[in-house]
Amino acid sequence: MLPFDLAMMVAIVLSIILLGFGAVVLGMIMTGQIDLSDILVESNEQGSRKASLSRLQFLIFSFVIAGLYLVICVESGTFVDVPPGVLILLGISGGSYVVSKGLGSGAHKKQPAAMPQPRQPAAQQPAQRRMPAQQQPAAEIQQSVAAQ
Repeated sequence: MLPFDLAMMVAIVLSIILLGFGAVVLGMIMTGQIDLSDILVESNEQGSRKASLSRLQFLIFSFVIAGLYLVICVESGTFVDVPPGVLILLGISGGSYVVSKGLGSGAHKKQPAAMPQPRQPAAQQPAQRRMPAQQQPAAEIQQSVAAQ
């Protein structure tokens, strides 16, 4: 067996493994196990949702650079060096996403939640008569009228 044949065999096996992983992920996306509906949407604590320009930029730059690199490698028949300028642009795109996430989480800091009141044991609680759920609003109205 020649070294070229061994290298080709390893490349084929690795390609099959990568295609298998890709097929599994694609199958999970198709069946709904992986949800991509919010991939370009940011949500804040109030529940409002808005489109994220930094996510879109990072996604587009990543696909464009990966696609161009793949085309160049296929045309040349070998792996080519990625120019430092391309890596810098990809880093800037990723950095803008990280900075936007940092600014977004800093602007919406959670307020500390109020401490819940400890429950009293049943022996210390005043005796109350349980009412059915349908009668409770009427009982509350009667108590508020009696208090006035």
